[in-house]
Amino acid sequence: MARPRFVVVATDDGVKVKLGHFGDAKQYIFYEVTEQGIREVKRLENPFKGEEEEHMHGVLRKRLKLLELFGSIDAVVSTFFGPGGEDFFKERGIDVIKVKPWTTIEDALKQVQEMYFGKA
Repeated sequence: MARPRFVVVATDDGVKVKLGHFGDAKQYIFYEVTEQGIREVKRLENPFKGEEEEHMHGVLRKRLKLLELFGSIDAVVSTFFGPGGEDFFKERGIDVIKVKPWTTIEDALKQVQEMYFGKA
């Protein structure tokens, strides 16, 4: 049996994937994705939402703080990542999954499950 994957979805409303930058989401929802199904683990409000980032060091600092907040994860899901955002996650062994605007979280998680475990 394949190991579960822990995925963080950026969202503003808890229904659709965040339309816009991953780091600007109002909240992050954590899911455990397995061959058998998908289970919500927790929700966290984004404590860094609205932080002004005037230079690249600030962006890196915010990303590092988000990673510390997330703990051990396998993937992040959003519609868009800021400059360098994709590389930041990929360099740390975290899969970056971009979905189309207005994708529901449910549909995005089905895509994630299929990506990791294939069609049922």
